[in-house]
Amino acid sequence: MAWFLMLLAVGCLLVPFVTKSFALGVLCLMLSLVFLVAGAMMLLSARITSASRKAEILSPEELRVLREQAQAKRASSAGTPSGTTPESPPRTPV
Repeated sequence: MAWFLMLLAVGCLLVPFVTKSFALGVLCLMLSLVFLVAGAMMLLSARITSASRKAEILSPEELRVLREQAQAKRASSAGTPSGTTPESPPRTPV
């Protein structure tokens, strides 16, 4: 539908070149602008909608699995000797 509006905009943009009526030319130029903006808004809306589907809310089961993985990772890192983890250097005041 958005591409159809873009085609209508191009068609309305071509009408003033072939018409001899000033009012029809101005009307078609305004319609061309309206169709162009409407088509661009539809394309942007489709893009935003497709991007928002990726950020769906996790189910309770998925949250539980992620929580268990995080706890297992935390438990395994707590079990390592303190000499194997790199420590950050002390911060000196400037």
